Amino acid sequence: MIKPELFDLVELLINLPEAKQFVGSQGTIVECFDNGKYEVEFSNEEGETIALCTLSEKEFIVVWQAKTKTWLSVSERL
Repeated sequence: MIKPELFDLVELLINLPEAKQFVGSQGTIVECFDNGKYEVEFSNEEGETIALCTLSEKEFIVVWQAKTKTWLSVSERL
């Protein structure tokens, strides 16, 4: 599994009904905390923030790495 980093694009593995975000929703890591948690921002098509959620690594997968500017293959995501 790829270690999440700032500005990586992630995809939810869980539903977050209180934030109106569901499995498959994509967001961007905007903060990395020392306790293994990440602040993920979800936006609409206009780029407006619609939800900010603090998540653990087990609740999402990295699908695009900001550092390398590359999409990850399915095998790299697992």
